[in-house]
Amino acid sequence: MKFSLYLGKYKGIKVFIHWTFSILLLWIIIANARSGMAIDDIIWSVVFILAIFFCVLLHEFGHALTAQKYNIQTKDIILLPIGGLARLEKIPEAPRQELYVALAGPLVNFLIFFVLSIAVYINGTEIIRLEDVHLNGSTILLYLASANLLLAVFNMLPAFPMDGGRVLRALLSIRMDRVRATQIAGSIGQMLAIGLVFFGLFYNPVMVFIGIFIFLGAQAEVTHTTQSSFLKGFHVSDVVMGNFPIVAFDAPLKKAIEKLLDGQSTDFVVVKDDMAIGTLSREDIIKGLQGHGDETPIANVANASPLKLDLHLPLEDALKRMAAENTKVALVFEQNHFMGILDQENISEFIMVKNASLR
Repeated sequence: MKFSLYLGKYKGIKVFIHWTFSILLLWIIIANARSGMAIDDIIWSVVFILAIFFCVLLHEFGHALTAQKYNIQTKDIILLPIGGLARLEKIPEAPRQELYVALAGPLVNFLIFFVLSIAVYINGTEIIRLEDVHLNGSTILLYLASANLLLAVFNMLPAFPMDGGRVLRALLSIRMDRVRATQIAGSIGQMLAIGLVFFGLFYNPVMVFIGIFIFLGAQAEVTHTTQSSFLKGFHVSDVVMGNFPIVAFDAPLKKAIEKLLDGQSTDFVVVKDDMAIGTLSREDIIKGLQGHGDETPIANVANASPLKLDLHLPLEDALKRMAAENTKVALVFEQNHFMGILDQENISEFIMVKNASLR
């Protein structure tokens, strides 16, 4: 993954850590050093943060390994300064499957809390030691147990994008359709988010940002689920675009620039001997212009390995594949015959038309 360090894999699931994680560690070291903290305390602070993120990694593996039981693969897990993210190929739509996958992560944290609490009890560490801000070998397990309890409770808040929001939707989906369940769960999450924002305004500014994050996350989940529901029953053939701009692979880049400035199209099909061999986006044009100049052949800057979709592929699956590969345009084929292109913007317009026709 771009800008991330590969750490390894388990059960076929690759694990990455984003480069910004190093900034978090550096900030902790500098902030603690400036406050006059002893070197031993700084080391224990770093160890504590690393231990927390290891628990976050186990949390994400809880989701990923449970999803594998339902034949849902995980592309990878990435650790970010704000937490972890297991990128599942899809969210299970069967209510019980989504419930188990969503619960798996927090249950891992509860289990870690339980095990560490036993260790703390055996060591005879007193809970009152939590008031001691110094981390060391005798207090780190207590702090780590407390952190896992907080992680589990926070993730179980009934709001998207937390696990609790998906648990709530799964429970509601047992009695109603998924779209309606998502709308109700999203509304509950947004009300909770508004409450956190007001609380944060008076007591803790961090809660304001958490509230905004939850509000936007709930809105995004409702929009995504609603849009996906409109795609069911349709195929790529219903949306494929047969009229699209083309550029020759050996033409100078300035020809594509002229077409870009002369119309509204931002993506082009690159052709060679009347065969579609790639795509050229506005971003490709800008990068090519900056790096090679406008006389360079289009073949030097075009995407020579574009996403290719079958004409009869379900539209919902096509959109998921485009999102997974982070591409706005795909080439559409039927038995190796080029039929046209699929554009995410055109899919959005298709959804809007279908939505309007139902009103």
